[in-house]
Amino acid sequence: MFDTSCRLERITFYPLKSGAGVPVATARLEAEGLAGDRRMMVVDETGDCLTARNAPRLMQIRTHVDGDEIVLAAPGMSPLVFLRSQLDVARNVSIWGDDVVALDAGEEPHRWLTRFLDRSCRMVVKGAATHRPLAIGPGGTVSFADTAPLLLTNFASLADVNRYLDLEVEMERFRPNLVVSGVAAFDEDGWRHVRIGDVEFEAVGACDRCVMTTLDPTTGEARPDHEPLAMLGRQRRGEDGKAYFGQFLVPRALGRLHVGDRVEILSRKPAIAILPGNAQPVTRLPFTAGRGTAPRQGSHERLLRCVAIVDEAADFRTFRFEVDQAVDYKPGQFITLLLDIDGESVRRNYTISSTPSRPHYISVTVKRVGDGRVSNWLHDTLQVGDSIRSLGPNGRFHLAAAGAATKLTLLSAGSGVTPMISMLRFIADTNLPLDVCFHHSARGVADVAFLHELLSIKAQMGDRLKLSWNLTGKEAATQVNALAGRLEGERNARILAGRLDAAMMQTLCPDFADRAVLCCGPDGFRAKAREIYEGWAPQPEFPFLEETFGPDRAAMPLPEIGNYQVSFLKTGKSISGSGTVTLLELARKVSVELTSDCEAGICGSCRCKVISGEWRVAANSADPERSVLSQAEKDEGYVLACSTSPIGKVCVEA
Repeated sequence: MFDTSCRLERITFYPLKSGAGVPVATARLEAEGLAGDRRMMVVDETGDCLTARNAPRLMQIRTHVDGDEIVLAAPGMSPLVFLRSQLDVARNVSIWGDDVVALDAGEEPHRWLTRFLDRSCRMVVKGAATHRPLAIGPGGTVSFADTAPLLLTNFASLADVNRYLDLEVEMERFRPNLVVSGVAAFDEDGWRHVRIGDVEFEAVGACDRCVMTTLDPTTGEARPDHEPLAMLGRQRRGEDGKAYFGQFLVPRALGRLHVGDRVEILSRKPAIAILPGNAQPVTRLPFTAGRGTAPRQGSHERLLRCVAIVDEAADFRTFRFEVDQAVDYKPGQFITLLLDIDGESVRRNYTISSTPSRPHYISVTVKRVGDGRVSNWLHDTLQVGDSIRSLGPNGRFHLAAAGAATKLTLLSAGSGVTPMISMLRFIADTNLPLDVCFHHSARGVADVAFLHELLSIKAQMGDRLKLSWNLTGKEAATQVNALAGRLEGERNARILAGRLDAAMMQTLCPDFADRAVLCCGPDGFRAKAREIYEGWAPQPEFPFLEETFGPDRAAMPLPEIGNYQVSFLKTGKSISGSGTVTLLELARKVSVELTSDCEAGICGSCRCKVISGEWRVAANSADPERSVLSQAEKDEGYVLACSTSPIGKVCVEA
């Protein structure tokens, strides 16, 4: 039977057993699995295989095979290159009780691995004499994989697992070769024969999970809550006591697989018996359907058709767009507009001011800026009926980032109100049980946006929403009275004159320290709000979340850095020159594909890893602190290609 929505979404192979995975768009299929998958393994001095179960740092090793060359890379280590053709020493090794003959990689890999893993170990490579019978299913062979040639998982099954987790997990924790979409959660448990593209497979059994799922797929660090394994033990335990997720596949023909291939279930079998579970679903914001909650959501390009333009305040205008299909985003995220202005391609990021609870339209609200090239173009040129392209959505600043907090403070100034109106619209539409203090800073009455809608949301939420403003412009006292006159009898709203300070915050929100804070506005406003919060709550229970905001940033000339020579490790390409240029620009010049969305150092989609060498964050980056990257990512050498300039000799894992 064939469901047109069932397709292959992801292909990943793992050159080194327990090492990092390599996602690919297409892969050749051999009898033992994907070409190059788990053809190398690390063993201890006795020849027993080492995995991330007992050597977690293995997961940080990136392995690249380029013809005869095998390249190893890891944080803090210089890349090591050795030649497969020069391996001629056979070694008896053992993998889960199977004794096999493999080729020893030699002394240099031995020293490199021993130093990185801090234990004596060696690398072995599958050779012509390496033969390991397949223990599951109707015969065949397998490489150094644990059980079978391939492991298949289902995005819907992951979504079901994540329903029970406070902190959701990514699919990479399960280390699958193939990931499908378009079928119900755990439908794969009942597959017997399946065709993917032109290749037929036999599903030979469910995959029992181990402590590997608790390890961060990037760092190898274990989750202290032992998830998702602990939850799988409560919710996905078989009659044999083991926890199951995923299906083992054995190919019945050779061929090639491509992301996007259709998946056809040819025959079924009784699904593995799963005992009744006792895990309780986690209460979570009711976002529109999607595949997980990762902040980086890819480079999906869509066409937006303008259907309305609304003046919200002085020089503050909302552009409402119709989309061809529902957009899945989180309140507070942004999209990247792709514009053609005077024959030049220009990108700008704008927060989505609409709400995902109304998914068939999407809006951005843009303030005209004196020297803002894009904001002025939108105000002066874009008309109802026009179409523009966009990327995203993206961004880590969104309502879900507040976590389990049930009391929020939304602080904004200027155009920083746009993510806040998206969040408030969503909270009201979905009737979330949240207590919210909304406070906005503006120069005067003419600059106060969304006033009538805020009052409407207040009417819906009642006492769960408190509204307040402070006005900072000339004749603030007169402006305060003017704004009070526009509040239509809303007596509980507070309006103060002057700039935000601790005394004002005490008046407006006495329990400020007991709330998660989401703050968006110009640098000075955010810095002051953060100072107030940190002084108020030196050990806060909930986070202070902030979004960089400012006027349009035109390209700024940068001082020349000097000579550079950049090598892209995985593709084997390099480029040299002089001057200031970003890694993203250089990658494009040598046809190295790097994902990119905003190209302003905000979304994080262009992250890549610098293996060695020096670099500098571009001075015109919207986020010179690279806050979109976690500290762990920074420690491992990850940078944002769109805003990172190489200095001298640099090696990039790409």
